[in-house]
Amino acid sequence: MPSGEQQESNVVGEAGPVGRGPEVTFVNRFTVHGTPEEFEEVFARTSAFMARQPGFVRHSLLREVDEPAAYVNLAVWTDRASFQRAVRQPGFAPHAAALRELSRSENGLFTARLSVTAAEARRT
Repeated sequence: MPSGEQQESNVVGEAGPVGRGPEVTFVNRFTVHGTPEEFEEVFARTSAFMARQPGFVRHSLLREVDEPAAYVNLAVWTDRASFQRAVRQPGFAPHAAALRELSRSENGLFTARLSVTAAEARRT
């Protein structure tokens, strides 16, 4: 952004943006010890399962550019309870086990605090 320009942003509170529920984002960083192709195949099956769960909004699986064994999954859910219900489904356990066979992961559940888009920034 050129100096002197102000960037518009959307500060998000605990309840989420106006008119929306308290969205949460599940962030899961994977270090893969299997092949990337096998991991992505297993993850795609997990993705299909999670996408059918109530409260699922969207997700993105990202692979680190300079470290092909490093991935991050960003999964947005309408609320914390929906996410917790999904991971408690009996059908989820086999997916989690298959991912654990191919990777180690660190994860957490987050709420948005600040969100900025290029379109918002250009309006200022």
